[in-house]
Amino acid sequence: MGTNFQTESRTGRDHQVYDDDNIRQVTGCIAVDPKSNKVLVISSSKRENVWVLPKGGWEDDETKEQAAERETYEEGRINGLVGSYIDYDMYGVPKSKVWFYEMEVTEILSQWPESNFRQRKWCTFDEAMEYLRFKPFMQKAVLASSFGPK
Repeated sequence: MGTNFQTESRTGRDHQVYDDDNIRQVTGCIAVDPKSNKVLVISSSKRENVWVLPKGGWEDDETKEQAAERETYEEGRINGLVGSYIDYDMYGVPKSKVWFYEMEVTEILSQWPESNFRQRKWCTFDEAMEYLRFKPFMQKAVLASSFGPK
């Protein structure tokens, strides 16, 4: 399965998938570069100095795997589902269920649709754990992936 690179990111929630409890369904990607043995983190679009794994809403015209690929903006292939995690708001209420997939990156692209307002970093495991310190559910996903320590 190859990435369907788009020149623009999707916006709005008109086509987003929600479960029976009205919890937004989101897909994320743990993008691993096997050449450097590093994982991709990106700057948060909502909070300054916060880093996250690529993720976004799963839409009704795609599979979860396609949504995970779309959110990553790199060339590669999905190796499988790592797991699903609940993301809670500041009051402890579930705001989304995030399905994380692992991607083996075959080419790091120099341009991506959100490059004008997001930064990205390729990190070692320890660096990723530090960058994701504000997102414990993302740390758990990295730990559960093949990138985590054995």
